Amino acid sequence: MAGLTSITGIGRSVELDLRSNRMASAGAILAAVAYATLAAATDRALVDALIAGIVVFLGWAIGRELDPDRPQVAAWAMPLAFVASMFDLSSALATGVALIGIRLVAGTVGAAVTWFDVLALALAGFVSGSSSVLWIVALTMVIWVFTSPEVGRLKWFALASLVGGIVAGVALSGSSDVAITQNAYILAAIGGAVMMLAMTPSRVVARTDAGTEVVDTSRVGLARKTAGGYLMWAAVMGGVAGFWMISPVLAALVATAFVRWFSAGA
Repeated sequence: MAGLTSITGIGRSVELDLRSNRMASAGAILAAVAYATLAAATDRALVDALIAGIVVFLGWAIGRELDPDRPQVAAWAMPLAFVASMFDLSSALATGVALIGIRLVAGTVGAAVTWFDVLALALAGFVSGSSSVLWIVALTMVIWVFTSPEVGRLKWFALASLVGGIVAGVALSGSSDVAITQNAYILAAIGGAVMMLAMTPSRVVARTDAGTEVVDTSRVGLARKTAGGYLMWAAVMGGVAGFWMISPVLAALVATAFVRWFSAGA
């Protein structure tokens, strides 16, 4: 993965020579096929099958950020994300931006920001600024640019690009009234409870993609708290629909919490 880290400090590759990555790709395809089969038998839109496959894959990707040492966490997040998509299909775009925020906090890439990332941060900022559900993700990314040691020499370019995207997203998004019902607060509480169960890992031994150092255990723990914070914010700001918009985050956090309690050394 050293070749990719010369191109991006926020993106990660999927090496198909690894069994876990092949399973992730196969799982995403299987999820899309299963959703398409269900759509053919119901009134669901067939095009949503592609989105279902993507969000299931994103659930896997978030899982590997929350527990870099255990591929089974990411694998278990996939069926949970699929079940959630059956209940209410999440947003692939919103989940993708949430994944970036969690990844930046976890520090699993460990490479410096590149000019490609400067452009990517503008897009991520625009998406996160376009919805109140994702404003917390925008804040996460701004804090990361200011504080992370891996940002590097392009810090101020990255910050300007990110903030410009956020401002544009906020300015172009239309205001909408969201009904925050009691169910939304219940979902927020569930997100907080799962976050508490996941908490900080005992120890992380996986190395960053750049290969220069071991992933910081405290940053992985903070990424788990960040994921829980995203879920609670989404429910409080976006209601029930906002919560399910990023449901793969919940799927990955549930899988992480399960392993945290039932796997030795997790």
